[in-house]
Amino acid sequence: MQLAYLPQSVRIEFLKNRKTAAFWLSVAGAAFVPTLMLIAYLWKNTQNFIPPGLKNTAWDIFFGRAWGIEIVLFLPFYVVLINSLVVNTEHRSNTWKYVFTQPFPKWSVWTGKLIGVQALILFHFALFGVLVLTNGWILSLVDERYGFGRTTPDLLLFWKMIGKTYLATLGLSGIHFWLASRLRNIILPIGMALVGMVLSGLALQANWAYIDWFPYSYTLLSVKDAKAPIPARHEWIAIGYFIVLNVAGYFDISRRNMG
Repeated sequence: MQLAYLPQSVRIEFLKNRKTAAFWLSVAGAAFVPTLMLIAYLWKNTQNFIPPGLKNTAWDIFFGRAWGIEIVLFLPFYVVLINSLVVNTEHRSNTWKYVFTQPFPKWSVWTGKLIGVQALILFHFALFGVLVLTNGWILSLVDERYGFGRTTPDLLLFWKMIGKTYLATLGLSGIHFWLASRLRNIILPIGMALVGMVLSGLALQANWAYIDWFPYSYTLLSVKDAKAPIPARHEWIAIGYFIVLNVAGYFDISRRNMG
């Protein structure tokens, strides 16, 4: 049965990605914003003391700031880079043809690589969430005036927000996983992400009616309303983009001479 090939393909991708630039980018990227927030709170501590009775808790403010920086400055570029780095491994070593001559169906090779990318992205999100919570608890031990000790974090909303944002990245992943299979150059995808994020900001400000169909805006849309249902409309569309583009990408790469 052909499905039996998939676990082996996934295992090969996990071994390939272990201790690579893609793995360390996932770790460093997840740690960067929480560490930056911790330093900022400790450096300008009095500015971040939360008076009792404030409607927004210290956890709400801390997570909101961290997530805002992550979404705007890092996340879209991380998703683009992680797709490019994982797929570009075959371009750099010129092994696409070799990979497709292995005793595995082509679909299992494609799907295994796709699962490897998504596993790294999920790992990044999980590590980011754990580090934000850990740094909040560290600050509660440093000084009670930060306000973290007076309340507990809303973990349901916290992980819901992370889940919504992950779904929002699927549209970007669909585009750039296929694009990475065609391009050796990773500068062009980064440039596309930069232009896409600028256009997303302009489209949000202008209340563009069709913004739900523009994949580069999805992470901003998800963080804009954390209490929206999951999946929201644009997140359903992101899932659709992901499925359609990966099916199309597979048929594209399977008919090409990858030598």
